[in-house]
Amino acid sequence: MFSVNIFTAIIVLIMGIYDISYAFNRRKQPNNKGGIRAFMILGLIFTIAGIVMIVRCLLK
Repeated sequence: MFSVNIFTAIIVLIMGIYDISYAFNRRKQPNNKGGIRAFMILGLIFTIAGIVMIVRCLLK
């Protein structure tokens, strides 16, 4: 289907974990309620995609 470099997969995984941690740390602030869900969803997508890419790189 497509080939991905292992470094790209690691960077995507790190971005996903960073987005999740950013949303998790900002959830208690009263003025940042709008973007928290977006960062959490984006972080989940990046984390899942990064794991899938790493698995595909290792199985290749």
